[in-house]
Amino acid sequence: MNSQSGDSGNITNEGNDFASVEKVAEKARELEAIYDVVQDPLVLIDSDFNIQRANLATILFAKNNKYDELLDRKCYEVLYQRTDICPYCPKINVKSKEKNQTYSTPITREIFFRSEDKKQTLLLEFYPYPKQEDLFWMVEKISDVTKQREKEEESFRMRNLASLGILISGIAHELNNPLTGISLTLQNLKANWQNQPPEQIEKRLDMIKNDISRAAIIVSDIISFAKTDKVKVTLGDIVETINRAKDTVIRLYPHLSKNIVWRIACDHDYQFPFHPGKMERLFMNLFRNSLQAFDYRPGEISIELRKTKNWLHIIVEDNAGGIPDAIIQKIFDPFFTSNKSGTGTGLGLSICHSIVKEHDGNISVKSSEQKTRFTISFPLTNDITEQNP
Repeated sequence: MNSQSGDSGNITNEGNDFASVEKVAEKARELEAIYDVVQDPLVLIDSDFNIQRANLATILFAKNNKYDELLDRKCYEVLYQRTDICPYCPKINVKSKEKNQTYSTPITREIFFRSEDKKQTLLLEFYPYPKQEDLFWMVEKISDVTKQREKEEESFRMRNLASLGILISGIAHELNNPLTGISLTLQNLKANWQNQPPEQIEKRLDMIKNDISRAAIIVSDIISFAKTDKVKVTLGDIVETINRAKDTVIRLYPHLSKNIVWRIACDHDYQFPFHPGKMERLFMNLFRNSLQAFDYRPGEISIELRKTKNWLHIIVEDNAGGIPDAIIQKIFDPFFTSNKSGTGTGLGLSICHSIVKEHDGNISVKSSEQKTRFTISFPLTNDITEQNP
């Protein structure tokens, strides 16, 4: 009886073991079915660079017809036809600094790959897989992003062509105005110079002179916008430069400035290296832009200077009505202007942006509650920071 009971127990245990193995095998087949439908190659690589598992897409990518031919072979040999470790490999022998460390963020590499005279752009994603406490394998995912990158490059080229068209159109339009004025005035002089009194001839010559000056300013603005030379800087007081720009704008636009209240808030002098001429032009363009927005109406322009540890922030704000959301993203674009009078080149804020970038700074704009605020930030060196505690 005891012998029979023991045999019966062994049979039962063997049956349970067999059922457990079948369950594990079934789960494995289910997992294989899941990752075989993934269109991108997935490869499990051990610490010796040998392939341990792969999905169906990997077989197609590696041009192998049999799954067994992939296993226990070097990944760089099978996948990339190399004789040594890939230079872009993230070194799969990774040791964890902490136990139970998770790796949800992949290590990515984008490479150019040639297969059968076909150039491909591949995005590789590597996920470390902790095999043992100090032993890591790697799951590699290979995505062919060739068409995506080609579309991005084509889109970039089209945007560049569109920008170039806008630039050329803007230059032609802006130069056409003074050139047309010069042409018409010369025609008038040619037809009537014998009958015109000297003061009328002098008046028309002054008109030609003004049109030539306008054309010269337009060309100067274009050159300033396009010039990429490294700006030469000297140590200067930015508050003095701002005041000088304000005084110049008031002198040039007395009627626009007549009803404007200016407020400059700063607790002491601020010195840092900058190009005085370019910086004055920066604030002149900003102030002129605000004055034109007021359109002879009363209002206030405020300038506030703040300093953090390594940055100087200059806030220029006006209450001229704000900028509509539909155009606020375009105001730094070359030749963009909302001025309906037809005056201006549409380069003022583009030049501001260029000058700020030449000084390694940042410029941003916000508009709300009928107000527009420009924030300009310039980096300060440690030496300059120490001089202005």
